[in-house]
Amino acid sequence: MRSKGYRRGTRHRFAQPHRKHGAIRMSKYMTTYKKNDLVDIKVNPAIHKGMPHKFYHGRTGKVVGVNPRSLVVILNKTVGNKQIRRTLYVREEHVSKSRCNEDFIARRTTNDEIRQQAVLEGKKVKCLKRQLPGPRESFVVSMVNNTPVSLGYEPYVDTF
Repeated sequence: MRSKGYRRGTRHRFAQPHRKHGAIRMSKYMTTYKKNDLVDIKVNPAIHKGMPHKFYHGRTGKVVGVNPRSLVVILNKTVGNKQIRRTLYVREEHVSKSRCNEDFIARRTTNDEIRQQAVLEGKKVKCLKRQLPGPRESFVVSMVNNTPVSLGYEPYVDTF
C-alpha cells in the first residue's frame, strides 16, 4: 500500500533551508510581474494557498496573466512523446523572476549596437553569431634551451 496524496514525496523538495522558516520577506510581495515575463516556479511550503503541484517545482514558465495576488503561468509538460501546454494559477509567493535569458538579452543588445555602429560608418556587418574557438594556433618549439628527452617504458624487472 502506498499513499497517493497531493504532497507525497515532498519531504526534501518542499523543505525550507536552515534558519529560513517563518514569515516571508516583503520583497517577495513587492516584485512586479508583467505579461511575457519568464518565471521560475519555486514552491514556498509556508504558504498553502496557490501552491502548484510538486511536478512544477523548479520549472520555468511564461506569465500570460496578472491577477491581484496570483499569476497565470503557461508551461509545457512532457507526457509520453507529446508536449502538453499547461496553464497554472500560482500565487506570487511561489514564483520568482527567471534569469534564464539574461545572457541572450545582453548579447542581443550588444549585437544591435554593433549593427547601428556599422550602419553609421557605412560598413558591412560581420557575422554576429557565436563561434566555436576552433583549434589552437600553431607554434614552433625552439631547440636552443630545450634538450630532447626520450620517453618510454622502463623495462620490467622481476623482484624475486
